[in-house]
Amino acid sequence: MELSESFGYAQRQRLQYIESVAYWEGMVDRPRVSHAFELSENHITKDFTAYRTAFPDNLAYDPSARAYRPGRDFEPKIATGSGEEYLAMLRAFHESKSATLLPPIGNGVTTVGLPIPSGTINPKVLREMTRALSQRMGLRISYQSFSNPEPSEREVWPHALVFAGLRWHVRAYDGLREDFVDLVLLRILDAKPLNRTSTVPVQNDVNWNAIETVEIRTQPDLSDTQKMIVAAEYGMHKEKKIGWVCRCEVRRSLVGYLLIALRLDDRSESHPHICLADPALATRFKFL
Repeated sequence: MELSESFGYAQRQRLQYIESVAYWEGMVDRPRVSHAFELSENHITKDFTAYRTAFPDNLAYDPSARAYRPGRDFEPKIATGSGEEYLAMLRAFHESKSATLLPPIGNGVTTVGLPIPSGTINPKVLREMTRALSQRMGLRISYQSFSNPEPSEREVWPHALVFAGLRWHVRAYDGLREDFVDLVLLRILDAKPLNRTSTVPVQNDVNWNAIETVEIRTQPDLSDTQKMIVAAEYGMHKEKKIGWVCRCEVRRSLVGYLLIALRLDDRSESHPHICLADPALATRFKFL
């Protein structure tokens, strides 16, 4: 049995988190892990001790930061080291709001998922991006947009990763455009650290900080039973004067992505089951 397999499931989960965060973000500390798993820092200290005992060359303690950094000869021992694994972990924590992610339950229920095409993110780009995010530093990137045939060089200061349904984006201040923009992670061809912070605070990202309410209703021509089924599918509740309704609170910069995901954007055909209470939103938040 591999040494990494000698840990129990719950501890392996925490150690995978420790290892992934340290590698992709450049450091990890006890408060971060304690908060993620809702355990005391004393409990997490035992995890760090167990990990360093098993893999002594992987993590080095930085007294000035009071955190652990990847060692010079770091190699993933519990995590796979793939960017997709790290992003999937972030997404799982975000969507579940809990570290309680169940292990495989065997073959009791047949389960099939759609084979959604997805690209492979350049691990070097992702590592530089996540470390810049963690340390609030800038990057010099080569970015291939579809508005220009050739890649452009630009300096950016990222402040958030965003999963927009099918792909990952980075919300960042773009020095070339002198504005906050969304950058598709897969379109970043290269990234190098700038080691300097942005002079434009995140508070200035108006479209990121503002929250919009997107109100979704059932299509009016459905029967009462059909409306009830649609309401159950979309988590709607019933109001006397309106009928079935769902209100999504979303950052203004992400409204366009939400409308596309729900097939309510201005380029999609009319959705057969749901509609916007305010159809003008589709034009106002046309895909950026």
